[in-house]
Amino acid sequence: MNSTARGYTLIEVLIVIAITTMGFVALMNLQIGAMHTASGSRDMQDAINLAEHVAQTMRMEAMEWTPSSSALSSTAKFKYLNKSPITLTKGTNSGWLVAFPPLAGQADRRVGPVGNDNVATVGYDRGILQEILPDINANYCVHYKLTWLIPDLLLRADIRVSWPRNQANFTSYQNCPVEMVDQLHDIQMITTPVTILRNVFVKQVSAS
Repeated sequence: MNSTARGYTLIEVLIVIAITTMGFVALMNLQIGAMHTASGSRDMQDAINLAEHVAQTMRMEAMEWTPSSSALSSTAKFKYLNKSPITLTKGTNSGWLVAFPPLAGQADRRVGPVGNDNVATVGYDRGILQEILPDINANYCVHYKLTWLIPDLLLRADIRVSWPRNQANFTSYQNCPVEMVDQLHDIQMITTPVTILRNVFVKQVSAS
């Protein structure tokens, strides 16, 4: 009795293997893309948190910037605000400055999502931020610029956080040069503007 059943030819098997392989490759590319997206979202959120951390530090310093305090530029207790322009003219700015100096014995100026502020030096409690190690994901460079909006009363602080793209050479930017932001093929960045007001209420609080 003749049977109509037959086996698969070599060509048919190769076609099935090729289609299956293409499916697996597409699935892997999709997974890799999803991982890159998740990593990029995390980097962006860390950068936003870091910019906010610097902004809040500046606002804390502004609480000590009272009518009776000396000029900001000559006051060592201010980490950021003592870099304000000496010339008290509207629109005068400090130029871009590196926010975080390297830790002792290191040349790398990059920081993690909470910076490397010394709590004893800055003078405030970082709270839960102290539970995060400062060298976690330490890929970020932070620069800031201070501009007088109202001389000796109101400053605008532009806080810029930059970090290398995945394919960039991370060590090329470990010193956080200001001009790194010109390398847009290597760098991602965010810029956050904040206003810093002198503490004009201190006399009213003291009198009450």
